[in-house]
Amino acid sequence: MKNKLDVLVVGFGMMGCRHVQALLQNKEKFKVHVLEPSAENVETNTARIGAKTEDCCWYSKLNEVPTVDLAIVATSSAPRFNIVKALIESGCKFFLLEKIVFQSEDQFREVMELMAVNNVKAYCNFVNRYFGAYNDIKKELSTTAPVEVLVYGNAFGMGCNAIHYIDIFQYLTANNNLRIDSASVSKFDIENRRGSQYNEFTGTLKLINSKGDKISIIADPDFLGGVSINVRQGKKEYLLSEQSQKYYTIGEGSNEKKDFTIIPTSRLSDKIVLEILEGNCRLTTLEETRQSHLLLFEVFNNCLFGEHHKTTLCPIT
Repeated sequence: MKNKLDVLVVGFGMMGCRHVQALLQNKEKFKVHVLEPSAENVETNTARIGAKTEDCCWYSKLNEVPTVDLAIVATSSAPRFNIVKALIESGCKFFLLEKIVFQSEDQFREVMELMAVNNVKAYCNFVNRYFGAYNDIKKELSTTAPVEVLVYGNAFGMGCNAIHYIDIFQYLTANNNLRIDSASVSKFDIENRRGSQYNEFTGTLKLINSKGDKISIIADPDFLGGVSINVRQGKKEYLLSEQSQKYYTIGEGSNEKKDFTIIPTSRLSDKIVLEILEGNCRLTTLEETRQSHLLLFEVFNNCLFGEHHKTTLCPIT
């Protein structure tokens, strides 16, 4: 057995460099490979994370990359489909994928068929599942009464971030069978740092699952505060503030204030990679997130184009 695991990070931008930072904390376990065509990104973000270029093996083209044990694909959504296909064909068996994972129903179908043939496993980096507050709440929720979740905030990037809240809703309710209850969204004209080809949205989105649990996501550009998440079941509710990083338990004779610790990627990815390779990762799989992605594609494509098809590329990242 080889001494180190070969882990590839594709994309050394703001997110990719934090994955690398986490992996470099375990140099005895990981040999870190990075695919990044921009020399400027390499220089800027190596300094950002306090690393040295000799800490990693660097590549500027995909066909230069050797076969690795696991690939973290931290690019924007548009190139991810072709990158993942190429890496599967090169022999990579495990993936950690950033959101939005792919951009259409057909892209999901093609990659999932390729994964099945090649015995590949892919997880999505919805790290809320690793936050202590959500795991404490999950333990306290019963299966006998409906759960209602309200996410409310400013123009926090509904297009690229709604999927995180939908995923934690699925985690808390242990149910991936969702449908759209109602949607009223508008394109939000703001410059996207990932590129002009991507769009953002504000408005309201409501989903319901097969058990009757509901989630409402509201992105209000006139609101000045940060994002809050309210989880309610019966007479008990939990209010989490991403801005203050506190959460409150209210009802049933108790009112408590606790820390809501948001763990950064730079302190989490090394743990997640090991759990994926050991077969005990709590992240959602590509199969499990497919339906929620398709619902978002439907909502946002209808807003932008007035129609939606399984081949339509949804321009969110």
